Amino acid sequence: MQILDKTALKTFTQVRLVGAGVNELVSISEALRRAEDAGLDLILVSPEGSQPVVKIEDYNKIQYDKKKTRKPTKKISVKEIQLKVNISDHDLSVKIAAIEKFLARGDSVKLSVRLKGREKDSPERATELLNKVTSSVKCKISKVAGTIMVLDPAK
Repeated sequence: MQILDKTALKTFTQVRLVGAGVNELVSISEALRRAEDAGLDLILVSPEGSQPVVKIEDYNKIQYDKKKTRKPTKKISVKEIQLKVNISDHDLSVKIAAIEKFLARGDSVKLSVRLKGREKDSPERATELLNKVTSSVKCKISKVAGTIMVLDPAK
């Protein structure tokens, strides 16, 4: 789509004016006059054929709507990984591989360490485990609250 101005007088003699209940064959000068009277732009919709198709509309509004619909919004999802203080080395490596996969996809990861019974008496073991996990993964730490940590992908 493009805006037609006075140079279009030389190119086209008659155009098909469409839109807002109008579908008629008019001269290009008449179409330009109607567009000026309305305070809008004369936009070329289809230049093919014996009579090019034009419509009277605000070009800036069309461009704005196009730009607005073009931007895809990225959904950021948060994946949660739960750990226990007494986790084996192999299980921890599997969890770390899952964390790296989530971060590579661009998701945030929420790590939470479950403490049961007597484990609640020593929460420093949970922070040690969280530090061990974050030291082996390339990420940005966004939140830390006790036994919960949120990791964002490193940019």
